[in-house]
Amino acid sequence: MSKVKSPNRVKMELEYPLRSSTNILYQYISSPSGLQSWFADNVQVNQGKFLFKWEDGTETLTEVIKNVTNKYIRFAIVNAPEDEFMEFRVAQDDITGDVELIITEFVNEDEEEMAASIWDSAVDNLRHIIGA
Repeated sequence: MSKVKSPNRVKMELEYPLRSSTNILYQYISSPSGLQSWFADNVQVNQGKFLFKWEDGTETLTEVIKNVTNKYIRFAIVNAPEDEFMEFRVAQDDITGDVELIITEFVNEDEEEMAASIWDSAVDNLRHIIGA
């Protein structure tokens, strides 16, 4: 996990090795149905904006700002600082062929451990779904 600090905010980058092909993993990080299967309880897309909803009532409205097929998708979070984003990136080692999911997110510094734990749990769900 690497960090770049700004006032009270931390850029988190979490890496998760997964046994999956890049194209299958990409479907789970970029499509509403894929994201709903492991990341959020409900995902709605309207006019290029993704609305993520969780059963505790939390909602996050995002807009896709970068999307490279089978590589990554980056979301700008509406009403968040302009330089903050959430990104799901699929990386494959050229030599070994190993695939990993790299998640980048900005959180409050005092919530970093909790956020990492939530991501760990979500990625465990993803592993179970894709059989990784």
